Amino acid sequence: MFQKLRVIKNVLLKRPILTIFDVTRLCNQRCPMCNIWREKSDDMPTNAILEKIKELKKFGVGYVYLQGGEPTIRKDILQITDMFINHGIKPTIITNGLLLTNEFAEKIAARKCNLSISIDTLKPDVFVKTRGVDKLPIVLENIKNISGIKKRGGNWSMTSTITKLSDLEDIKALREFAHAHGFMYAIRPYIFVTGTAGREEKELFYTYADVANIFEFMTEKAEKENYLASLIYKKHIAYLQGKPMKPCDAMKRSFLLKENGKISPCIEYTNIELEPGGFFKFRKQQKQHAEIFGKCNKESPCFYNDARAIGVLINNAPRIFLNAPRIVKQMLVYGNFF
Repeated sequence: MFQKLRVIKNVLLKRPILTIFDVTRLCNQRCPMCNIWREKSDDMPTNAILEKIKELKKFGVGYVYLQGGEPTIRKDILQITDMFINHGIKPTIITNGLLLTNEFAEKIAARKCNLSISIDTLKPDVFVKTRGVDKLPIVLENIKNISGIKKRGGNWSMTSTITKLSDLEDIKALREFAHAHGFMYAIRPYIFVTGTAGREEKELFYTYADVANIFEFMTEKAEKENYLASLIYKKHIAYLQGKPMKPCDAMKRSFLLKENGKISPCIEYTNIELEPGGFFKFRKQQKQHAEIFGKCNKESPCFYNDARAIGVLINNAPRIFLNAPRIVKQMLVYGNFF
């Protein structure tokens, strides 16, 4: 209860409520659009993570994305998940699904924890090009095996990064596959900014015209099935059309916790180090780096969901309030993300 009040306070003060935690840079896939797995991983030990969690709790963080790399490579990922839960911070494990066993999924289902599986296609040849490994059958079999777990403590979803290799029929098939196995389904755009996280891969890059039918289809479906996602998709479309973007959520609604324990504004600006600290200390840091992010937003804006989605939802609070009954009904289908 006290943690929820801290989160509300941070929302009002425009301070981060979400931490993106790269628990490791190690990965068992070789996605050409990603640079994270190409670097050495200096992972914090479990006890050091606990100390960071205590800082995040005190600061007012309410949500954490446990990602990588591939978070399930860490043998202590469940212990890390529990530490966040025990401190009132709701985790979302973002995985590629290769190590997603039935036993592990049952343990996740028993916790107040979200699960998100990243899978971009049902076509084996496209999977190899976008994920760098020929292991699509393993991921699909793992999803099928865990789909029988009905009682879940959080939202379970499948998400796809849309690239130039994506096509509408494949996305429709993925959506149907996800829903048939009890998962919410969502998409996101392929992003490249500084090259720190997202990597420029010409075969995957696209114009809005290349993927317009996909985003328009998903927006239309989401308005009936996932209202919150529809609000974000509309902003995806505006972003891909090159329309001006409002300032992103970096340092205002979210920040990055690196695998080595250092804190940065976002996954693309890991060279900047922050300290959560008290209100005035953090406000000073926000002002200190405001010019950098203002320039980034103007010249090379991104649409990483962790850097935009919270702001989109907060800015649409009146619409969300008016649509609360159907949003609640939708959450009952695939689990409450919040």
